[in-house]
Amino acid sequence: MLTVGLTGNFGMGKTTVLLMFGRLGAYTFNSDETVHDILKRPGIIKDISGILGEDVITKQPGGLSLDRRRMADIIFSDPRKREQVEKIIHPEVLKSMKTTESRISAEDPLAVIVFEVPLLFEAGYGKYFDRTAVVYCRRETAVKRLAEKGVARDEAIRRIRSQMPVAAKKKKADFVIDNDNGIERTEAQVRDVFRLLQNLNRGSLFRQP
Repeated sequence: MLTVGLTGNFGMGKTTVLLMFGRLGAYTFNSDETVHDILKRPGIIKDISGILGEDVITKQPGGLSLDRRRMADIIFSDPRKREQVEKIIHPEVLKSMKTTESRISAEDPLAVIVFEVPLLFEAGYGKYFDRTAVVYCRRETAVKRLAEKGVARDEAIRRIRSQMPVAAKKKKADFVIDNDNGIERTEAQVRDVFRLLQNLNRGSLFRQP
């Protein structure tokens, strides 16, 4: 089995590339979906609202929930509160990743598992993976794509600036995927990376005593 941490900055195409890996046969883990589930837990809602204030809580027919847009407005303008919230969420995400890894490894010794982790290097998660990959594009490309999804330009830039510069992530990663020149070129790079991962995985299994 081989585990891969996939990252990149806001709007640069992590989820798109994750789906490409999935279509090629990799097992995939979407951290955003996991966080979405974590934020529904009553204990997490209580802890986060204790940091960010009652304004982030909304009442739904099924009970209380967190307003993720309001949360983002607060944490991306207050680094201290963002760090406090991350200390609540990150251990839960890591626990879910480990559970997923254990389950898949028991089922498929030749599995390649790609974990999408937005704050892979910022949170020090690189050590948990056999390999890391970063998806990148120009900032203006990311801002344009985010605008198409309804994200205001100033908000997009603010979130991108709050993350580690993508140039630094490229230096840390084992694989780099350029997502700035059309979907076909991106897919070709993902195929090449996946082929290398499969070869590494088979070689690692073969060398085991």
